[in-house]
Amino acid sequence: MTFNQYGTYGFLSAGQMPDTPLTLLDFGLERRCDETYDFDNRSRDYAGYLFQYTLSGQGAFEAEGTLYPQMPGTAFFSCIPENSRYYLPSGAHETNWEFIYVHFTGPAAGPFFREIQTNYGRSFRLPADSFPIQLWLNLHRDMNDGRQLRLYEGGELVYRFLSSLLRTLESPVEHIMSHPIEKSLRYMKAHFREHFSIDDLARQNGLSSAYFTRIFTRETGESPLLHLTRLRINHALFLLLNTQMSVEQIALECGFSCGNYFCKVFRRASGCSPAEYRRRYGA
Repeated sequence: MTFNQYGTYGFLSAGQMPDTPLTLLDFGLERRCDETYDFDNRSRDYAGYLFQYTLSGQGAFEAEGTLYPQMPGTAFFSCIPENSRYYLPSGAHETNWEFIYVHFTGPAAGPFFREIQTNYGRSFRLPADSFPIQLWLNLHRDMNDGRQLRLYEGGELVYRFLSSLLRTLESPVEHIMSHPIEKSLRYMKAHFREHFSIDDLARQNGLSSAYFTRIFTRETGESPLLHLTRLRINHALFLLLNTQMSVEQIALECGFSCGNYFCKVFRRASGCSPAEYRRRYGA
């Protein structure tokens, strides 16, 4: 698995409610190779919870004197400060360590952390295509394309991540994509600019709309309509920030039937109109 863009995104918590249950502090997609990369979590000014998942290469995580090699598909979960350490092993200059990490805080994370640590240990394996991993990889891609998080959305994402992480660990078989869902995901990604309905997707797979929606939601963590809308809105964000296309043109380019409907969907998703978003975040 190779990535062309790496980087870290940080988020300010100023202006949020005091004692927010969950706060996303930063997350990133990184590659380490032939360098000093070694963090001792006993004495850091980096408080909160840290989740790190290896995409390719090899790293190391130690907790309470036990070494957990970090290979592709392996993750560790820490509550910092604690007696743990993660690092690029000596002699690892011939390999890359590529990983996605998430740093967050908040009292609501504690029960999830304790449940996972008690039942699955300090390090565990996850499929690369599972929802908790794809959530951050997709968000990183979207942030590269110009997406901005709304107020409180970071906490919402962390809660979705923790819930799906625990669900994946408890029922890993449920997250193996069936053929109809894999086929539909590919179709939506390739054709979201076109006009089609969820009923159309269900018929393509010889399924009823209700059954298709049920298995899609179970396997991906979101409804097919929400997934399709997210694809369209993400592309709309890119066009708003990087082109001079009118709102009506963007609506049609992103698969919406008209500008008015696009504006309603966009406002529900972002809290503002497309024109307001462009004025606020455009160059």
